Amino acid sequence: MPPLKRATPLKPENVRGTDIHGKAVVLAKTQPQQLALFQTFFPDDHNDHYSNTIELYDAIPKYVTNPKLVDAMREGGKYLPLLERQFHHRGEVFTVTIRPARLKDRAGREKEYYPSPREELVEEALRKLACDRLNGVYLDNLVGVQFTLYELKQELRNRGHDIHLQSLIEALKIGHGVDLHMYRKDGSVMLASPIFPLLLIGSRHDWLKNPTETRCYVQFHPFITQCLSQLTYRQFDYGMYMRYRYRLSRWLHKRLAHNYVQASMLTPYTIRLSTILRDSGTQESAQNYNNPRSVERALDELHDEKILLAITKETLRGPRKRLVDIKYTLLPTVEFVTEIKRANRRTTILTERLQSVATHSNQDIGDAEEEVPRKIGDAEEEVLLENR
Repeated sequence: MPPLKRATPLKPENVRGTDIHGKAVVLAKTQPQQLALFQTFFPDDHNDHYSNTIELYDAIPKYVTNPKLVDAMREGGKYLPLLERQFHHRGEVFTVTIRPARLKDRAGREKEYYPSPREELVEEALRKLACDRLNGVYLDNLVGVQFTLYELKQELRNRGHDIHLQSLIEALKIGHGVDLHMYRKDGSVMLASPIFPLLLIGSRHDWLKNPTETRCYVQFHPFITQCLSQLTYRQFDYGMYMRYRYRLSRWLHKRLAHNYVQASMLTPYTIRLSTILRDSGTQESAQNYNNPRSVERALDELHDEKILLAITKETLRGPRKRLVDIKYTLLPTVEFVTEIKRANRRTTILTERLQSVATHSNQDIGDAEEEVPRKIGDAEEEVLLENR
């Protein structure tokens, strides 16, 4: 992985906080151009619907979706083994090992947790909050988000995923406590890091006394900073993503939004059942017939939400008609094709803007924030005209 670009500090500030162990932390604040671009979307009335997919990081199957299986794996009802998963991304094979987070309850009893769909939703909501210029921030040259627990809880509630405060805090602590180790096919280590390398959070007394004012901070995984540096993120419909009932529907939507850049009625998207189960981290059922059932339920939900126009499947069988695999061919709707074209145009414009700033180092960020939305607005008109 190439080294991260260090941002040049602009009016540096010191941000002070206390981590979950009570240790004082002081971080230097910077304002790189990459963050302003990450927070820039089409200037219409629906900006609150959009967020960003993250190259490679979003492809990691880091969430464990079967709670019954997790309970069965616990040793003595407390401890979980190191979990290893293999997945493919852009034609390359990777392995991730997931070391569970160990938390103590109020009575001091220990228990270990893998990240679950709850933690996935919390992280997605935090990334959406980071798209707000008042919340997204670079501290010590790594991207993160400043927020209050009330803000985060309201964001989840407004998106149909209300969560109790104590459960929300637990989810943040699990994100901080889980370690992800990434390996390439040859066994070389790419990176070892928690989902949230740094978590600053106020005391329980502060949360209860001033829930709307007690500021917290989460530093995102280093792959996210890397993605911002290289502009390899893509715009997607976060509002719809959060509306889905099934976790696998969310995974499929995000994969299509990030990978299906050539979406059109003439170029359908093909994917196999085995690929979906492997790369999504969905636990395969002991009953073979349950696997396609859960996948097709998610595909039907994408059809209902006007992402997919048509779904066809080719069943591959072996000896004695045993199910070997299923190949799905997905045809997009006009609405989804339009979204992909907007995302493609935005990527082009943001890349041009970053290159322009790189050649004019004295360019003011304020000017960039005005110019980029204007260019994107012009591009949006072109995209709409293409689809008439």
